[in-house]
Amino acid sequence: MTTTAVNPNDELLLAFIDESLHSIHGLAEQITAYLNDPSSSDAINSVFRTVHSIKGNAGFFGLSVIKKFAHAVENTLDDIRNQKLSLTQDLNRALIDSFDQINGLLQEVEQNEIRAELSPEEVSLLERIADLSLEATGGSGSEEAFVKELQALAGEMSAAGFPESLRWSEKLSQLIGSTEEEGDAEEGSAISPLDVLAGRFEIDGKDMSQLVHDVAKAFLWPEDGQWNDERSALVLDRLADFAMMCRLRSIKSDYELIEVAVKDFKTIYESPIGVDEGLLSVVWERVAVVVERFNPPEELVEETPAPKERVSEAAESESPAIQNAKRARSIRVNENHLDRFLDDVSALFITCERLKDVQCRMAVSESVGELVEELRQINVTFSTQANELQKSVVSLRKVPVRGLLSKFPPMARKLASDLGKQIDVHLEGEEVEVDKSLIEDLDSPLTHMIRNVADHAIETPQERIERGASEAGNLWIKAETTRTHVVITIRDDGRGIDASRIRQKAIDKKIMPVEQLQSMPDAEVIDLIFHPGFSTAEKITDVSGRGVGMDVVRTTIRDHDGEVHVESAVNQGTTFTIEIPIRQAVLVIEGLLVGVEEEQFVLPFENIREVMEIESREIKTCHGQPMAVVRGQTVSVVSLAEQMELHTSGGWEDKEKHAAVLVASKQGAACFLVDRVIGKRKVVVNDLQNVLENCNRISGVAQLGGGRLSLVISVPEIVKSMVPSAVG
Repeated sequence: MTTTAVNPNDELLLAFIDESLHSIHGLAEQITAYLNDPSSSDAINSVFRTVHSIKGNAGFFGLSVIKKFAHAVENTLDDIRNQKLSLTQDLNRALIDSFDQINGLLQEVEQNEIRAELSPEEVSLLERIADLSLEATGGSGSEEAFVKELQALAGEMSAAGFPESLRWSEKLSQLIGSTEEEGDAEEGSAISPLDVLAGRFEIDGKDMSQLVHDVAKAFLWPEDGQWNDERSALVLDRLADFAMMCRLRSIKSDYELIEVAVKDFKTIYESPIGVDEGLLSVVWERVAVVVERFNPPEELVEETPAPKERVSEAAESESPAIQNAKRARSIRVNENHLDRFLDDVSALFITCERLKDVQCRMAVSESVGELVEELRQINVTFSTQANELQKSVVSLRKVPVRGLLSKFPPMARKLASDLGKQIDVHLEGEEVEVDKSLIEDLDSPLTHMIRNVADHAIETPQERIERGASEAGNLWIKAETTRTHVVITIRDDGRGIDASRIRQKAIDKKIMPVEQLQSMPDAEVIDLIFHPGFSTAEKITDVSGRGVGMDVVRTTIRDHDGEVHVESAVNQGTTFTIEIPIRQAVLVIEGLLVGVEEEQFVLPFENIREVMEIESREIKTCHGQPMAVVRGQTVSVVSLAEQMELHTSGGWEDKEKHAAVLVASKQGAACFLVDRVIGKRKVVVNDLQNVLENCNRISGVAQLGGGRLSLVISVPEIVKSMVPSAVG
């Protein structure tokens, strides 16, 4: 198969790919919405516009395969939206497959190569769509069939090199002319595009000259005599704007005429003959009929072009629908630049701490006491500004999770199809933004899980019908964020996980003693699917069955301090919930600064439940572990000095009272003994994972005022190390 390299530095091409991949992933939901509610014309129109835009831009960039494929799909969508074709369940599924195929073609271009011709799989899909369309209509109308025959015959003759193919231009012109309404013929000779540029046009008193002039400019034949795809796309875009204006103004007859002009131009553009000056004028004659209705004949040549203020008025009169159709611009920013800028901004917080330290020292000096209040106010303002600036820069690193989730619907549908199944995928929370690095971390485990759903969870259509469910299974993927975590939920309505089957498989594999397995609750038994090497598949396939899937998922997620949970019910479905902390190379947190011996440590505020004082007599020992009852809850007592391996003159028993901090995490709760509580601080935390290995009890290092460093305690790791002893 012939391939051609593309320029990876072509910013326009990259922008087209990004925008197209962004817009195409929601088409499946939109066309299904139209299937369920045919009155929702906005849905099918949106789908049509997206595919039309991709086709036009693909032609501009010379991506012939995408253009051909999208053009065929566009024709079917056009018939559906014009109610010439009914959207059936089978046709809907075939069109969704075509959207997935366009998505794949775009990704090929993104990977720096394009193909010169359609693959057999793509041709087969287009034939399937054509067959389903024919079934839905019972055959095409005679006029449409004649047009298609003309195009096919002209294409064959042109390919064979016959000069007779030239006269099909005249025949095509006659065909278009024969469909004109009688009223059009009575209008006489049409106004030319050049004459239009000299006139003023209005609708209901509103100056629409700029819009009409733009349409006329698109129909001017180029001076070099060369017509290209870019000019064709411009004509279609201008006509679309003109049609929208007529429709919004409730001018039905004019809107219908412009729609006919669009159809005529597309027939010419997509035929083997292409656009020539004569055929372009035929289409313009239709448009001119509408244009002349908005311009008094006597003012046609005498009026000068509309002044700038009138153009502005015309722009302001654009409807919200037209304005919203214009896509927002995006900027590509080098990630290294963002990281460097983030470091610089984070340094402002260090400056804040230094100012605070100077403020404290000035307070004890009588000679500068009057400056303390002014310095305090400056510090408050500076801290607020730095905080907002840091948040803004962090947001620049964030990307919508849509980029990750959009790959899963086509992947799941393809896998299900290969296995003789049907699956509908529903996405939620696509606009949730997370750090780009986290998107990359989530890709592998989510891919494992989606493949697992397609292979194990969803049944064949026959199996689903037998249990009273719809033929097509459903997969819901939802993304959301809390203040500290990204939460991904994957839910299906498949067969569910049979705990008894898992239990028996575990017994057969001797994963643990039979007595223990028999006494385990079903929820814990189901959790065994994450055990290394565990699989209930009866045979190994290309998709799964080797027992190296779900354990990899849990291991990968835990490598990022995350967790995955599963809930399931037979014949109802399964829900997986993934929680991964939001992590950054530089993180600003609020913490409690505490002193132990001569050192200072930071306890993250999110883990703190209470600051208190505890007497040594309240601390009891259970199996060698100090314990205490706090607020009716029994918790482990932890000497922070011992945890940090600091040299001390004596044990905690040698003191009557201790400053203490009650902390909690998902792993449990504990009471940290410290020497003193200094106060609340906002600190910049630098990750130490790439500097010091195996320092799980330390989550980072923070720089305080005066240039001092303070270690940030990882409360979850310390509590987790005491899980056998901790209660609650």
